Amino acid sequence: MNNLLEYQLKSIDYRGTLDESQQLALFHIVNDTYNKADENRAYQRKMLDVAKSRIRALHTLCEQENKHLMLQMEKKYERLLANLQPYYFFYAKNDEGKFTSVSDSVASMLGFTPEEFIKKYSDTLSYGLMCDIETKMLISEYGYNVPYEITLENKKGIAFHLEVTEYLVFDEEDNIQGIEGIVRNITEHSVTKKRISNMLYSDTLTGISNRLHLETLMEKLIVDNYKTKNTFSMLFLDLDHFKHINDTLGHDIGDILLQEVASNISDSIRQEDIFARIGGDEFVIIFKDMKEEQLVMTVEKLMKVIHNLRTINEYELRVTASIGIVMYPQDGKSTVDLMKSADIAMYQSKKRGRNTYTFFQNKQSESLENELQMMQDMSAAVDNNEFELHYQPKVLVKDNSVIAAEALLRWEHPTLGHILPAQFISLAENTGLILKLGRWVLKEVCKFISSFNILSNDKTLNISINISIRQFQQENIYEVLKENIAKYGIDGSQISLEITESIMMENFDKMVEKLNKIKTLGVSISLDDFGTGYSTLSYLSKLSIDELKIDKAFVDEIPIDGDSTIVLDTIIAMGKTLNMSVVAEGVEHEYQRQYLEDKGCDIYQGYLFSKPLIEKAYVDAYVLD
Repeated sequence: MNNLLEYQLKSIDYRGTLDESQQLALFHIVNDTYNKADENRAYQRKMLDVAKSRIRALHTLCEQENKHLMLQMEKKYERLLANLQPYYFFYAKNDEGKFTSVSDSVASMLGFTPEEFIKKYSDTLSYGLMCDIETKMLISEYGYNVPYEITLENKKGIAFHLEVTEYLVFDEEDNIQGIEGIVRNITEHSVTKKRISNMLYSDTLTGISNRLHLETLMEKLIVDNYKTKNTFSMLFLDLDHFKHINDTLGHDIGDILLQEVASNISDSIRQEDIFARIGGDEFVIIFKDMKEEQLVMTVEKLMKVIHNLRTINEYELRVTASIGIVMYPQDGKSTVDLMKSADIAMYQSKKRGRNTYTFFQNKQSESLENELQMMQDMSAAVDNNEFELHYQPKVLVKDNSVIAAEALLRWEHPTLGHILPAQFISLAENTGLILKLGRWVLKEVCKFISSFNILSNDKTLNISINISIRQFQQENIYEVLKENIAKYGIDGSQISLEITESIMMENFDKMVEKLNKIKTLGVSISLDDFGTGYSTLSYLSKLSIDELKIDKAFVDEIPIDGDSTIVLDTIIAMGKTLNMSVVAEGVEHEYQRQYLEDKGCDIYQGYLFSKPLIEKAYVDAYVLD
């Protein structure tokens, strides 16, 4: 039974049957119930109508708001697209890659109408003809969506750098319908990138490529030539004696000279050639696809260009270059190997006397490796007492009496044995080890003189010491001499410094000042190898020189029959005129000594009298006899 009906029957005390009064009461109850239900339905309907009305109002409001927002968004994007017009335009192509449309914004960027642009550049953008090789390879390998850069001219003929990105458009069945492209104006970015690249890759002094740019270009060139099996040649140029110009005339003159040399070389090579400055006075040139015969002619032409007379701030200057030449791939298959081989070949040009060129050969590398090993050994040789001094007597021509000696350096290598000075002195000069060796020689000579003084009980021994250009320029010879003279208690007059004429070419006034200061210690100065360098009478008259040493080459020219040799006679006469002692080196025959005596030469040394002796042998022969 329904719960409501059961409740209503109970309320009239229903006991199984209904009398008339109970029926009437039940009717009223049921009627009231229906009335209340009708009232509830009416109320609910009313509430639903109100809710419906409110929902409609809310929906209308939302539609109005959305429409407002949509209008705002449309205006926003319209403004955005308007602002982007100078920088972007869009296009569409069909599935065959042919243009179907171009956005109007192309006019803002390039000045063309869409129709004009399609007519002018349809083929270019359809097939990417103007993008670089690397980009084409990427596109072919990975498909679309790879941005690539092209350069197009606008309607006025001005070049614009553009970035193009294309996207494939598919239908519901994944068939290609066409292509959509976005073109971005990157001209300003490209110009900025180029400016940064110039700063990164250009030599600030000359404006040509720097070392970083050279290495970048070489890596790419090596990859390209490896694929095509082509070759290229590389020149390594080093200007000869450029440091002398910087030291004597100043770096401002040196910089201008470098700029002019770089400019002259740039004008003398092809546009496709690579030209870079990789160091102070070092340059590299790479010639692509040049046969050896043409290469030789080009190199010789460049040497003439470099040697041209230049007037810089009233100074007339000429320079030469030592050049090393390598070929890819036979002389090296990497940038490092090619640079190393070219440097070795250039070094050989230096050894051959400079102002020349040398093609790399493998034996040069072996020679250089031996020299490098010798340099390393030399550095430790001083500390290991592998060097020793031999002393060659200097004797009077007239009676063969010993009056002095020249200290000569010798090296007894633990594995290579006796190494001649000609094999290691130039290496010591080039590496700076000559400074360490020079200090050792000065100390040992002073120590030997001190021992001699004690043994002979007098201070008559004079020892000549050879001083190199680098020592004289970079070492404070005065202080080193002063310290050792005091330390070993000897007289400065017992030391003679032998310098060469070339020293005086390095800032003459400064060298004269140095010599004069050294002479205050009582040390005498000897001009070695006289006649082989640059000296003139005017130079000699300004120098405080005590002794002229005639080079062995002039002594060797003395004829056996006693005929005069004009050069030798002139040197002896010049020394006498300037009140200098004259010493002849390398005298090996009696007829040479006799000739020197007849011409008034004072002193000689050479195998005629004695070979160089070790310290003990010299003492035994000329102190204890």
